[in-house]
Order: sequence, then C-alpha cells, then structure tokens
Amino acid sequence: MGKVNQYRHGFLKRLAGNQAGNVMAMVAAAIIPLAALIGGGLDMSRAYMARARMQQACDSAALAGRRAMTGATMSTTDIAEARKFFDFNFPQNTFQAATFTPVIRSKPGETTTVQVTAETTMPTTIMKIFGYQTLPLAVTCESRFDIGNTDVMLVLDTTGSMSSNMTDTDGTVMTRLAALKLAVKDFYDTLGAGSDTTGRIRYGFMPYSSTANVGYSLPSSALVGGTTGETWNYQTRRAIYYYETSSTPSTCYRRYGLNNCYTSSSNANNASTSSTLSASGCTSWSGNYGSSPATTGSAPSNTTTTTYSYDSFNGSTNTPSGNNNRKCVRRENIVAKTYATTYTAGSDRTFYQWEYGQYPLDVSNYVTGNATTNPTSVTGATTDANNTTVSATNTWAGCIEERDTDSSITATTSTSSIPSGAYDLQIDTAPTNKATKWRPHWPDVEFTRAGRWLNDNRDYDYRSGSGGWNACPSKARKLASYTSRTATPTGMTSSFNSYVDGLIAVGGTYHDIGMMWGARFLSPSGIFASENANAPNGFNISRHIIFMTDGDLMAYQSVYGAYGYQALDGRVAATSTDDTGLKAIHKRRLEMMCNAIKGKGITIWVVGFKDKPPAGTLDSAMLDTELQTCANSGNHWFMAYNPSTLRQKFKDIAKNIGGLRLSQ
Repeated sequence: MGKVNQYRHGFLKRLAGNQAGNVMAMVAAAIIPLAALIGGGLDMSRAYMARARMQQACDSAALAGRRAMTGATMSTTDIAEARKFFDFNFPQNTFQAATFTPVIRSKPGETTTVQVTAETTMPTTIMKIFGYQTLPLAVTCESRFDIGNTDVMLVLDTTGSMSSNMTDTDGTVMTRLAALKLAVKDFYDTLGAGSDTTGRIRYGFMPYSSTANVGYSLPSSALVGGTTGETWNYQTRRAIYYYETSSTPSTCYRRYGLNNCYTSSSNANNASTSSTLSASGCTSWSGNYGSSPATTGSAPSNTTTTTYSYDSFNGSTNTPSGNNNRKCVRRENIVAKTYATTYTAGSDRTFYQWEYGQYPLDVSNYVTGNATTNPTSVTGATTDANNTTVSATNTWAGCIEERDTDSSITATTSTSSIPSGAYDLQIDTAPTNKATKWRPHWPDVEFTRAGRWLNDNRDYDYRSGSGGWNACPSKARKLASYTSRTATPTGMTSSFNSYVDGLIAVGGTYHDIGMMWGARFLSPSGIFASENANAPNGFNISRHIIFMTDGDLMAYQSVYGAYGYQALDGRVAATSTDDTGLKAIHKRRLEMMCNAIKGKGITIWVVGFKDKPPAGTLDSAMLDTELQTCANSGNHWFMAYNPSTLRQKFKDIAKNIGGLRLSQ
C-alpha cells in the first residue's frame, strides 16, 4: 500500500472544523442577549411585585376614603384617612421607588365615588447596562357604595324629651333633637342619592309620639269622613238648649170662669181635667165656653195670659147665674214658662247647659283640612270647666286615631300572630269599612266628664292635671328620591334639609304606633303598594326601618292619642287598667308588630340615644329588651350617649346598608 501525504491546516480552518470551538464562540456571542433577557426578567419581576403592592395600597386607600366620607364629596379629613392606608401598605421608597404623592379625590361627575391614582418609578438593576435606568409604576382604583334599590323609613322618636339638652364630646351643648337632625343628614350623605336607573334610593320619615301624623298622606277612602256626613264618636260635650214647647196647639179654648185652656170646645164645656193645657202654651183663642158672651182674640204675649170674669155693678165677686147687668173685665196674670229639652237648632233657643259623654260628630269637613266650626264652643258658652277658652274653629293637623283593635291582648299574649280583630296591628289590611278605616284625631272636641278641655295645653310636651295629654307630631313623609339634600322631589313641598329642620319635639313615647306606621309606609303590599312594589329599573328592593328613640316606651290612662282617650274609651284595655298595665300591653303589641315586619323581609335597625350611664353599665341595660329583640340581630341595635356617637351610628348603618365595594 502506498504512503499517504498529510498537509498541515491553518488556525481558522482548524477552528471552523472544531466542534468545541464552535460552542465557545456561540456562547460568547449569546452572553449579551442572555444578560439582557435575564436582567429584564429580574427587573420586570421586581416591577410586578412593586405594582401589586402599590395596587393593594390603592385599593385600601379607596375603601378607607369612601368609608370615612360623611359628605357628598371628599373632605381633607377623608383624604388624610385614605392616605394613611395607602402609606401603611406602600411606604415611601418601597422597592426603591421614587418618592411620590398619590392623588385621592372624589371622582369627577360621581362625587360620592372615591378615586385614587398613583405614579412613580423604580430603578433597574441589570437593565442599566442597556440604558434603562428606571421602570414606570402606575395604579388607579375607585370605591363606591353598591346600593341596588334601597327604601329606608326613618322612624324617629320626636317626643318631648328630645327637646332636652345634651353635651357633646367637645363641650358643645345642643338639644337631642338637634343632634338627631345632624345624624339624619349624615345618613343621607353616607348612603347617597342613588339613581332610578342604576340603583334607586328612597327616604321616608315617620316622626311619632302618642300618635302619628299620617292623615294627609292617606287617600280619602281610607279615612272616616271621606264620605260626606260620616261621623266618629268622641269623648266630648253637647249643648242643651231651652225654648217653649214645640207641641203648642194652633187653637186653645177657655172654660168660662176658670183660668184653664183646652184643646177643644167640648173639653172646655166639660172642664175635662185630662186635657188641661198651660195657658202659656196657647197662641190663639176661641172664646169662653160654658156661658156667654164669647170672647175671641189672641193671647197678649208668651209670658202673660188673659183671663175674663164677670162682675156685678155692685162689685159682687160671685159669678152670677145670668147675663143681665154684667160687664166684662180683663185681668192679666203672669204665668211662669215651661221648657222642654231639645237638640234641634232654632232661632228662639237659649243655651242651658253642657252634657258630657261619647257622641258622634260629623268629620267629613274636618278631614278635608278646611276650617271647621267647633261644635263644643257656642255663643254664650265658650269656656271649659276651668274657664279655658275653647277654640271656635279647628283645622285638622293630620294626626289619626287608629282603626279597631282587640282589647283582649295582654302582656302575655303570644307574639307569633296578630288577632284577626286587631286591625291596628295589621300592616296591609285594606281600609274598607268603619272598623278598618282611620279616624281624625280631634283634640279640640275632647273633654273629661268633669268638663276639662283636653286641648288646653296642646303645645307643651307633657299634659298636667287629671285630664288627658295630647300631642300631634310633625307630618310623616312618604318614600321619595332626593337628588340632593337641598332639592325638592316631585310631589313634595320641601327639600330633605327643610323637612328635617322642621321636626318638632312634643308628646309621649308610644313605640308601637311609630313602628306600625313605618311598616305601612314601607310595605310593598299595603295601601301604598302601587308606589312601593317595584322600582323603575326592575331590580329587587332592599327595605329598611331605622328606628331611633331616646327613651323607654310609656303609656298612660290620661293620654288622648291614637287609641282615643284611654281613661274613657278603653280601646286597648279596660278603662280601669293603670299606667303600668298599659305599658306592658303596649310593649307586647310592639313585639307583635316587630315580628310581623321582619316576616315581610324588612330589616329593622334600632338606635338608642340617652345620657351616658355610670361606668360599667352595659348597653343592654340601657335599651328596652323589646327593642333589642325587635332589631334583626344583635348587630342591628346600638346605643349612643352623645351627639357625635349618634351621628357615627347613623353613618355606620348607612355604610352597612350601602355595601361598600371597589368599582375599579
């Protein structure tokens, strides 16, 4: 075999054919892009972590800011509260981010929505070698209340004790009612105005004392008096008049020689004692019977009678047997009047005295709101037994007496159901007859049996003495949407603010009457079903009663309120029932009403408002047990001991009703 010649190759040629050299070259060529890839991934991972942390801070700030809001827009205090949460979750220079200031504000065009935005940068690490010194970071978020459709009835204790003063935490002194007005406005600011298309909110008001002022919100068909001539029975008085008997015969006959009158000539001739009339009752005459001459003519007056006798010329006083030598002598004798009792008006009547009792009065003009003549004030008799002047004309304020109830309900009656005859406790039963209709509260015609007018101190919060107390609180207001606190809704006469500012404190504390009327104004299936059953956007409606009271339930015999004058009417219990017994019965009726309301799917919130108790006193000791159990749960009732706390409780309830959530 021959010898093979071998030639030596150059370096580059050998490198091109060497596999180990190729790998080294490829690695060397890839170092730069690999560094960019790894460095970019590292820096981007740091940026993603920083942005996630920053978004968490943004969300927390938005939620905290919206929860802190008490007005229609964010205040500097609200912004500061939101900033605290942002800084806590993302302190400055986290991940070496540059110093920045987040923008926290009310969203333009949706002022009740909190909007938070933040922008900054963070330095890169490996990417710096490629000219990228920083990476941008930016977040945005929004928070609002997702309210859906919400109907809220504010059932407010506006009794006399609400006019008493209370000192706030900063030393400010204000009445309890003034504090309540601020709390109600805060409630609106927190929950908001809503929108008929995206989530309607409606607010209604039910001030209460011993009755409720709901009459002008009811259709006339729901009231006794809605039909002309309808009457209702009141504990009142009626006038007794006297005048001459109305049964006077048209012609009277006189027996000759006697001072008597008869209904016929035959009775006069026979001198029948059974048909003898009072001479003062005769209006015309037809002579003397039994002898002649006959004398005719009219009686001289209503207060005198004329008698005729015959005397002889010699002055003899004996009645002669014949007609000779006699002359006719006229003599007038005063005769006392006789009177008959009557209640029929007449031009000749004169007031005699008052009669006290339960009597029917026509209320058809009164319930229209027109000025109505007071039937218990008449010419010559315009005062009561205490010499207090009784008003001559009255105009209905709008308060009502409740429809028929069941007086057999006691403090131990089961609360699981409402008796069929207790129409007052039935939320949705239609007013179709006198038993189921409401009656006008008419204090101007109410009197005790002793003659005291029950309206003699109407404008004071408490009634004194042995008579009755009576009070008519501010008018209730049906559910309505308010675009702002200063706007007047269609069909209303004033704005949210004006209505709340006009509330007055008067009367006693009957929780049951406030609760039952709050339920009626809210119910989707009662007398306001056409307004309450559906929302214009077709979504479901969440219904809430916010019940605020500054006192315990009280009941009195001597009150003239929703159940008439208890001491005489006895509609809730026997008239002999004392105040303690009445209080227990009304508490039981409240429990029955609360159960019925919750059974309709309505949520009840209760707020008690009292002076701060001694240290260590539990809130549960400061609120009636019946009100604690009336609330939907232990988380639905609260106590407030100063104005600031009351306002905060109302805001907290609004936040719970609204459902705070992130919207972006």
